[in-house]
Amino acid sequence: MSKLNTQQRQAVFSGDGYVLVLAGAGSGKTKVLTERILYLIKEKKVSPERILAFTFTNKAAGEMRARVEAKLNVRSLSFWIGTFHATGLRILRREAMNIGFKNNFAIYDEDDSFRLVKKIMKEGNWKLNEYPYASARNKISNWKNKLVSPDQVQENATDHIEEQLAEIYRAYISSLRKCNAFDFDDLITKTVEVFTACPKVKNRYARQFKYVMVDEFQDTNPIQMMMIEMLSSNSGNLFVVGDEDQSIYGWRGATVENILQFDNIYSDAEIIRLEKNYRSTNTILEAANAVIANNAGRKGKVLWSKNGEGKPLQIYYADDEREEADAVRETIIGLIRNGFKRSEIAVLYRTNAQSRALEQSMNRGGLPYQIIGGVRFYERKEIKDLLGYLKLINNPTDDVNFLRIVNLPRRGIGKASIEELNKAGSGESLLLSLRDKKVLERFSESRRKKLDQFSTMMAGFELDARTGNAYEVLSEVISKTGYREYLRNEPQTAQVRLENIEELLNETRRFVSDSDESSLANFLEEIALISAVDTMKNEEVVSLMTLHNSKGLEYRAILITGLEEGLLPHYSSFDNDSELEEERRLFYVGMTRAKELLCIFTASARMKFGNWQSNLPSRFLGEIPESLTNEVGNVEKVESRNEPFQALTAKRRFPEEGVTSAGDRRFKMGATVKHPTYGVGKIKKVEGSSKDMKVTVYFTEHGSKKFLACYAPFTFI
Repeated sequence: MSKLNTQQRQAVFSGDGYVLVLAGAGSGKTKVLTERILYLIKEKKVSPERILAFTFTNKAAGEMRARVEAKLNVRSLSFWIGTFHATGLRILRREAMNIGFKNNFAIYDEDDSFRLVKKIMKEGNWKLNEYPYASARNKISNWKNKLVSPDQVQENATDHIEEQLAEIYRAYISSLRKCNAFDFDDLITKTVEVFTACPKVKNRYARQFKYVMVDEFQDTNPIQMMMIEMLSSNSGNLFVVGDEDQSIYGWRGATVENILQFDNIYSDAEIIRLEKNYRSTNTILEAANAVIANNAGRKGKVLWSKNGEGKPLQIYYADDEREEADAVRETIIGLIRNGFKRSEIAVLYRTNAQSRALEQSMNRGGLPYQIIGGVRFYERKEIKDLLGYLKLINNPTDDVNFLRIVNLPRRGIGKASIEELNKAGSGESLLLSLRDKKVLERFSESRRKKLDQFSTMMAGFELDARTGNAYEVLSEVISKTGYREYLRNEPQTAQVRLENIEELLNETRRFVSDSDESSLANFLEEIALISAVDTMKNEEVVSLMTLHNSKGLEYRAILITGLEEGLLPHYSSFDNDSELEEERRLFYVGMTRAKELLCIFTASARMKFGNWQSNLPSRFLGEIPESLTNEVGNVEKVESRNEPFQALTAKRRFPEEGVTSAGDRRFKMGATVKHPTYGVGKIKKVEGSSKDMKVTVYFTEHGSKKFLACYAPFTFI
């Protein structure tokens, strides 16, 4: 603790009650949380099981637990630490029966949940064939996280689409209950439901936890805040750490208001600012401070460092995305020649689509890389198939995974058999219905034999799971289903997919050797909580990822691409001040990942929706003091970054003020347009002209949306 600075010590040794630690990027918040837990256990003699700590990722939880246990020289300390989902899962395994679920419930991941919504919409004759399944799933997720019931949706519906979505929502909840399953949202919402329905249960946990701590508090949403308040309600000891300047998950339901209003909600709260940065040079911090100072929604802090001034920021102006990608590659090669390791370099971008040009350039240059948050291991088809078997073995009422694997590999159980089984079943799950002789008697002899063989095989797997560990069960599944042989039938993909299966076997073997509880159920719980950052490989490769996925990471060199109006900031934020501020926070997060070198790239043209589109440099570039930068590339083609953004826009897009460009004539009342995200819609309103023109478009599936015409990515129909 002697290595803590004054503000860190103030936070670690703060008294009981409500404490808000405003921890700037790289200011040592993990150290503060770790030392706070050690202080409570060693100095205040708090029993470990009376401490609850929430972290943003499982990786962060594991690292913090390891630090605490190492310093106490103990193993498997009994304090609670994990994400909101992991903590909710732990509580629900004990308490789910209080709301009518069995404690061996299945956990549906995003793909399982999507499949269930798709099944309901296809079978329910909802007349919403044109409505995207993913949009319906997202609607349901938003309603659940706001604790809005299907009845409330029905009551407040504004059109027939929302009325039918309310029925789909109701059917979705009913199906989850029938399958004894929770989706990922439920791990928090159902915990709150248990506490609300059973105050005695809530009070038992609230009495247990004398100290509640929350990391990354700026990224909490309303339902998580309810969970926090319930668990800290008895002691009133709530210690939260966060940075309002790094709140970047508003699109996922997080609200920066939780941290901005903390001292208003808890009037006696103590506020401590951590402003000394241990990561970056002062040049990087000065640039980041200058950018974020333009946000109004913040409590304010100024980061500083003892790491020296450092090198100026490199800003590269490229003609197009290919030149930008090649400049990124050559910059990386130069860094490696100067002593940087590939693993010390990361390339960041606003949208996943930007990785295409970067990957092509990396491949041309022979630079090894990894994509963080792309198609992850557990999302690959062959892995999902085998996990489908494991999930059904663990929970025989899981109809979603029954439908996934019942005819995989092919065993002659087609759609007709499934439809007949649906009709013949008496409210039971599909697999349990197969174990009813009266149900099987309704099938022809050949169909009955196939269904009975499948049922018998699954019963054998269930028996294996009672006595065997996760590795043994998976090995049996692969062997007895003939899944390897099934993959070999497609030689073009067989090798990669077989290697993935071997890696899954290796993972279960590692799990069994490292875990005290090596059962199939525990293995499924662990992988259900894995996030993109948790799956990062510690290999000697360059990392490519979105700015969102970079949160919490750090590298010697950071390269941020796509600093253009419409990309960063994203065009969807132009008419919403709070969303624009979140875009600025996103850029700030990217900047503050860098330890020694920060390089920023912008392209004056980029291929979008099949057409070349010219771009303005991002307004955020104009917020960086020019004295802190070196500009390279086609600088002469770009007007000064220090010109007011409005003048820059007028100059490049609209040469004559007040004159509407020829392209703008397409924007008129009644025109039909297609948007890449919202689909087809009609223009209902046109306001202003030239650079100020705004259009309101009504989309059947998404309602009315307003756009700046010059940045609207429309195709006119």
